Amino acid sequence: MATVAFGEGQGVWFPDDWRLTAAGGISGTKTLVPNAAEADLIVVGVAEGLALVEKGAAYTARRIDSGDRTRPVDTVTFDGAAAELLAGGLPARDRLVDAAAVLLAADAFGGAEHCVTMSVDYARVREQYGQPIAGFQGLRYQLVEMALATEPARGLYWYAAHAWDKLPDKAAHAAAQAKAHLTDTYLQVTRDTVEAHGGIGFTWEHDTHIYMKRAMLDWTWMGSPSRHRLRAADFAGW
Repeated sequence: MATVAFGEGQGVWFPDDWRLTAAGGISGTKTLVPNAAEADLIVVGVAEGLALVEKGAAYTARRIDSGDRTRPVDTVTFDGAAAELLAGGLPARDRLVDAAAVLLAADAFGGAEHCVTMSVDYARVREQYGQPIAGFQGLRYQLVEMALATEPARGLYWYAAHAWDKLPDKAAHAAAQAKAHLTDTYLQVTRDTVEAHGGIGFTWEHDTHIYMKRAMLDWTWMGSPSRHRLRAADFAGW
């Protein structure tokens, strides 16, 4: 199993802000590292690019008690850990960051789409006052707004993935836009999903809370939507 370590806390996610260096071994802390305790390899973002650290090197991984317990994350503290710089240097580093943003956007779209379907299906079978709640105008408007927020955004991550493959000059801009918009959308849709399910939506016995917590992690990991919008503005020359 391999994982990646990008975040350095206090909102530091992007390559130009990385303070850790591979010179003389990596020392310092990376936060919200997925499955670091189980990983055999960690690809660490450093000032020089990307560095490979193997299990058994001088580092410790401490599990974070995060909201989304289906996706374990750790704080990794490196203490002069032996590291091998990977080929590609800064361009490879930037490409990996863009790929992470595109994948987060795709995950967010899939989660939001599922939440819309789950909410519509529930509204069709849940009855109140002798009729399915899908017949209530207020809920119908809410379900429509959820769908309208989600489905048109499909093209954002599709285009971002295409740009990553074929349009290197536009890849970073498209990735930033997709990550910002889709993780924002996912979080709002999960909130609406909880409301659409009423009382059962607030309980741990129902899956709605799992999707909301995943949406919160997607929103946070690799930087907040506002930070990515600023990056997109910079890439666009604004």
